[in-house]
Amino acid sequence: MAALAAGGSASAQTSNLAMRTTEPLDSRPAAPAVTRGILPAAASWKALLVGGNHLIDNYNNAATDLAARLREHGVHRVAVLHSLGPQAGDAVPAARRKDMRRAMTALGTTAADTCLFFISSHANQRGIYLSAERGYLSPRDLSSMIDAECGDRPTVLILSGCDTGTFITSSLKGDNRIILTASARGRVSYGATTSDRYVNFDRCMIKAVDEGAGTWRDVFARTQTCVSERERMLGVEPSEPQAWFGSGVSQLAVPGRS
Repeated sequence: MAALAAGGSASAQTSNLAMRTTEPLDSRPAAPAVTRGILPAAASWKALLVGGNHLIDNYNNAATDLAARLREHGVHRVAVLHSLGPQAGDAVPAARRKDMRRAMTALGTTAADTCLFFISSHANQRGIYLSAERGYLSPRDLSSMIDAECGDRPTVLILSGCDTGTFITSSLKGDNRIILTASARGRVSYGATTSDRYVNFDRCMIKAVDEGAGTWRDVFARTQTCVSERERMLGVEPSEPQAWFGSGVSQLAVPGRS
């Protein structure tokens, strides 16, 4: 089967379609044991999940399905924004910067909040592409939104796309922040076969959650291993997923783990 790149231009996506093959998904070793960590109440979490590009369904699928996992684990304050393309009217909430801020605000704020923000799309060193507005969510944009909506509360940022290591910046890092990215700065995040529901990083991350990863550090470690396995099978350059774990949240638990 052919495969898509998780970031970069539409022309690069087209060329990749002719180059990738399907991975045998049942060949991976058993996942490691669950690691326990800091455990906020599920009700304290608020989460915004975004599919940034309408050109392939994989991005919106990941946002929808990760939201479903969070709800299953007891998180009630969950919002999902899909990219509906630039033809969507402003009256319809979509993966736009203004709608992201509105969605986060609508989830409410308490002193006990723990925040989660996830986005999956094409990306480059300018930021993560938002096809609904034909623009980019930059590290500065995200920093402004997260500072306003989450402040110094525990916060998990998951950024899936090429070059998303660009988001590990001094303005986004903090003792209260975890940042997980699908690739290093300057690296392509190779994605999905045409039959896959998600791009590679999202597939591996959701698999880690489904298999019982106890902390976000555990999620990232399992995701790294899974991503590397497919990249070696495809014979592509490593995407080198990146992470930042602030000292105050380095063992923050996934919602619903005990």
